[in-house]
Amino acid sequence: MARLALDIREALLKSGKEEFLAHGFEKASLRVICKKAGLTTGAFYSHFSGKEELFDALVKPMLDGFSRMYETVIAEELSDLTTGVENELTSITYASRHRDEFRLLFECSAGTKYEGFRERLINEVFYPSYQAVFDRYAGRDAGNPVDPALVRLILCMKFEEYMELIYGGYSMEEIKRLIVQLAVFSETGFHRLLEELNKEA
Repeated sequence: MARLALDIREALLKSGKEEFLAHGFEKASLRVICKKAGLTTGAFYSHFSGKEELFDALVKPMLDGFSRMYETVIAEELSDLTTGVENELTSITYASRHRDEFRLLFECSAGTKYEGFRERLINEVFYPSYQAVFDRYAGRDAGNPVDPALVRLILCMKFEEYMELIYGGYSMEEIKRLIVQLAVFSETGFHRLLEELNKEA
């Protein structure tokens, strides 16, 4: 019986993910991807133009969802700082459900248009939103922002915290508990820092 097109596509996505995670995009073998999927290269090319389109199919749906989610949580945090814990839980839960896709982007994307994704995520997505939150609650504007170097250092520390939560082998229950505890720690420091920043203003 002939395999359905959807089944073929899913088999290629599954074997492609395994091969990219094991060897990275550049060293991934199209022949191995097809063999593990039980398909010919001809079947592959009837669904994807090449390895890069396959890689894109693995990460782009997740990235689209991540962008929508992150825009929502940042808008909430800019309007109400008390939503921070809930927003962190939303973000970490999303990332935890897509560990493999983020690992593909962080560690396996050399040679694709996603190469350097980690740095772009920090510099182009997270940094502007962190700066906006700090400026909003410190009562600053674009002409007198909170020190960007300070914001970036705090962001880098927070990013490493997220990486540990996502890839450290914690269960979702542990992650939820730790985020609440870390929020108590972070919020205390944040409010104390705002006091110092307001003295400088």
